[in-house]
Amino acid sequence: MPLSDPRRYRDKTADWMRWFTAERKRRLAALVTPALIAEHAADPRGGDTPHSAALQEVLIALRSAPTVDKPFAYIEIPYRRYRLGRMQGRGRAPVILPGKAYDSERAAIHAVFLARLEWLGLGTDGKRQRGYSA
Repeated sequence: MPLSDPRRYRDKTADWMRWFTAERKRRLAALVTPALIAEHAADPRGGDTPHSAALQEVLIALRSAPTVDKPFAYIEIPYRRYRLGRMQGRGRAPVILPGKAYDSERAAIHAVFLARLEWLGLGTDGKRQRGYSA
C-alpha cells in the first residue's frame, strides 16, 4: 500500500537501532571470555602481538560507544600515576574517579577495558551499568 499521508507514517529508525544494539550486544557478549580478557591484559595496546579478531571486534565496539559517562584513563603524573575518569557531555569537564591509581599505562588501559565492558553490560556480571541501552 503506497504512503498517501506522510503524517500517519511512523519512523521505524528507533526500532531498528534498538534491534541492532541488542543483536550487537548479544554477539559481543559471546566473545567476552576469560581468555579474551587475559589476551588484553597481556598486551593492552596490541603492540607486542597483534590482537585476535575477537578482541579487535570488542575493542571497536567499546571505542564507538556513546561518549557520555564513558570511562577513560587520566594521566595524573606522566609515566608514574594514572587514574580512571568518566567523560561528560559537551562543554562539561570529565569526572576523575577517586580510588585506585595505576603505576603503568598498560595497567590503566586494561582497567579502562574492564570498566568499559562493565559499563556496556558485557562484563563478568552481565549487568548493564550506565550509558548503553540494549
